Amino acid sequence: MSSDGQKSNGSDDPNPVDPWVHAQLSTEQISWLKRQGGAVNQADLVKHALAEWVVRHPEDWFRGTHLSDAIRSALTEFIDRHKDEFIFLD
Repeated sequence: MSSDGQKSNGSDDPNPVDPWVHAQLSTEQISWLKRQGGAVNQADLVKHALAEWVVRHPEDWFRGTHLSDAIRSALTEFIDRHKDEFIFLD
């Protein structure tokens, strides 16, 4: 999915999100993912969020929603829907 050719985000994060995906996220979403990273694989969280969003919004997905928009929307919804299941962000 790395459409800009980037290979690494250059961090010491043991479960980094793809740099292209990371660039699509808001500051709050990145902070939330980093907070969860100690307990859950961040990349898996993004994958699950997007998969859940596609199932819940097939009409948007198949109408040509841009992947970058879908990723942001998916993670926003995922955080809101599952907020009680994850580490709270101060």
